[in-house]
Amino acid sequence: MTNLDNRNFNLTYLNHFNIKSDDEALSEPSGLALSHGKKALWTISDDTEKIFKMGLDGDIHKKKSFKFPENGLEGIALDPTGEFLFTVKEDNNEIIKIQVDSQEVVYRQHLSEMEGYGAVAHYFSGGGTNNGLEGVTWNNETGTLFVIKEVNPGLLIEISSDLKAIRSHQLLDEQNGFSDTEVAADEIDFSDICYDHSRDQYWIISDKARRIFLYSGLHNKVMKSAKLSYGKGGEYREIEKAEGVAIDPDSCRLYVVSDKEARLYVYDIRG
Repeated sequence: MTNLDNRNFNLTYLNHFNIKSDDEALSEPSGLALSHGKKALWTISDDTEKIFKMGLDGDIHKKKSFKFPENGLEGIALDPTGEFLFTVKEDNNEIIKIQVDSQEVVYRQHLSEMEGYGAVAHYFSGGGTNNGLEGVTWNNETGTLFVIKEVNPGLLIEISSDLKAIRSHQLLDEQNGFSDTEVAADEIDFSDICYDHSRDQYWIISDKARRIFLYSGLHNKVMKSAKLSYGKGGEYREIEKAEGVAIDPDSCRLYVVSDKEARLYVYDIRG
């Protein structure tokens, strides 16, 4: 087993904001993406047919949020131009491309209909609807999307920008460093992913392990990890059911949303 003590790092907790809104039906945030101007965040609520835009303090931008006739959305990503959003559906492993200005779907494709699906098909057979795609991110260096399969097994899949072909895939397991001192390796799930262009690595969160991993695709291993924790009233606490992560390398800010708590957490991260 990988010795976590050799690769741990510290997140500096800054603040958290309650983002639950009965008026806007935001109750279970799932997925997170930094806006094109880096002054706002995109998120979704898997029980609500809507895509939300909010400030870095969790304040919902009502005029920028919009209705979207789909349930069960789990992850969200923005392309480098800021023109398109991508999201995934866990129940059928579909990826949806949405134009931000028109708020309309411009393309959608099931994973099983993509060229190269045969290489990963056996990982999805008999897995159940809760073991499908859970997060999505855009890789600036490759110009491709990366989606993450939740569990049984955890899987990172590279997809062409036109959503027509699977380019590569990689298992995420104890062999490449996904482990925790409190959760068995085969029980660790993956709830969201965010590409960090400044490090050319991926931030991946696990809600069961309550841990964030910094993963290098080039080296195929976890470089560092840390518990998603914070202090409140002098007590140590951990984020419950973390379901979304976004990074702004320029300001050294890491953002995490909790599905169960309906909160946005903000960390300072360096090194």
